[in-house]
Amino acid sequence: MQSWQTCALSGELIETPVISKVSGHIYEKRLIEKHIESTGTCPITGRPLNIEDLIEVKVSRVQKPRPVTATSIPSLLSLLQNEWDALLLEQFQLKQHLEQVRHELTHALYQHDAACRVIAKLIKERDQARIELAQLQHKLNHKIEVEANNAPEKLSSNYVAEIEENALKLTNQRKVQRKQQSYFDQFPGPEILSTYDVKQQYQQTQGGTTLDTQGNYVVVGGLAGQVQLYSQEKLVYQVSEHTQNITSVNFFTYDEHIRFVSASLDGNLKIYQFNSQTQEGQVAQTINIGSSITGVAIHPIGYIAIIVTNNGLLAYYNLKSGQQLSRVTDFEGQCQFTCVTVHPDGLLLAIGQADSQIKVWNIVKSQQLAQFEGQNGAVTNLSFSESGANLASSSSTEVNEWDLRKPGQFQKIHQDQKIGAISYDPSGQFLAIGSNKTIHFFDVKKKQEFFNIESHRDVVTSIRFGQLSKYIYSCSVDKIVNIYGN
Repeated sequence: MQSWQTCALSGELIETPVISKVSGHIYEKRLIEKHIESTGTCPITGRPLNIEDLIEVKVSRVQKPRPVTATSIPSLLSLLQNEWDALLLEQFQLKQHLEQVRHELTHALYQHDAACRVIAKLIKERDQARIELAQLQHKLNHKIEVEANNAPEKLSSNYVAEIEENALKLTNQRKVQRKQQSYFDQFPGPEILSTYDVKQQYQQTQGGTTLDTQGNYVVVGGLAGQVQLYSQEKLVYQVSEHTQNITSVNFFTYDEHIRFVSASLDGNLKIYQFNSQTQEGQVAQTINIGSSITGVAIHPIGYIAIIVTNNGLLAYYNLKSGQQLSRVTDFEGQCQFTCVTVHPDGLLLAIGQADSQIKVWNIVKSQQLAQFEGQNGAVTNLSFSESGANLASSSSTEVNEWDLRKPGQFQKIHQDQKIGAISYDPSGQFLAIGSNKTIHFFDVKKKQEFFNIESHRDVVTSIRFGQLSKYIYSCSVDKIVNIYGN
């Protein structure tokens, strides 16, 4: 064997020879490259050496000599015997592995069969439990319905006392506020309101039919039973628990949690709870009223919902417990209620009807105080002024303002082809009217429009003023919720 056929580094036969420009020695390429990467020097002379200093030598491939053990017939027979023994050993190991796999497969099939039997048993028990639960719910619903139908016509003395005490407190507070000019100075005047424009928009997947606000939160009810809760420029909760259009959404409060209700033409009132820390919401309770709910108002004490339906039912519910407190059946089956609003002091209700009449109802005495007539068409919206002296009502074509101090007298303040919403501002100085694409702002004293915003592509269905009228909110069937400010 020639010396150039062996590596100067390992002394073994070279497969890929390279020669060093620095020392002239021949190396195995893979070995010298590893040495250069680790030391950067020539292994023989110790001088610096780079991979670029290596020149690949073009030689014929060297045939490695046969090992000594394969140079004779006995040696070859020994090699073949070793190969045969190894083959038999491998075959034995494969048979052992096959038996083990068969055992594991048998065990797995047995477990699968046992699991199928257990699952079948559980499914049977589940179906039986569902049947029993359905029967129990039917009995419970029947019991609740009987209890609801047997609810008193009047509120209990405890609730009446709480309502009267709260009304006295609110009335005195309002009287003190109205005597102070600084109170009204907190609210924007016509000059500032005239500068309001769209500051933010929420895009919906369904058209909006009603909305309410509380702090930084906006809840919107829409078509096809969709309810959405927004906070600080984003959607934080969405649910579609109703099967028909939402007619009312309202925030209510009695503790630190965020709570609201939604009512629908499907006859269900749903109570929601939202955790602002975890940003998670849930339907806490569902109350079936039995007929299409057309309006909901939250009493000023915070946890009583006042509900009207399309078959003339007026009912009061405790939103803490879901209990029906009172059920007024004087008009049930005789008229069709369309909307409801509660007086600022919480003693009176105004109820709109499909036959254009408006009932003024005393909550404490549970009796009708007055009935207004003169609206052109079904009453679709009602709103009390901050002082409680005026009541605005609208149909699809006109808006009227009624003076509660002079029953029966009203003034027509606006006419349009499509009117979808009305709302007094918190100071009672202005009235906002939502019509086709536009919100009109009227000065209550002057009875004239001073500003309007065209910001929707369809009829405005709901308007709400934020705290101190710093922001105004509106929704429409055009799937847009607008927030206005200056």
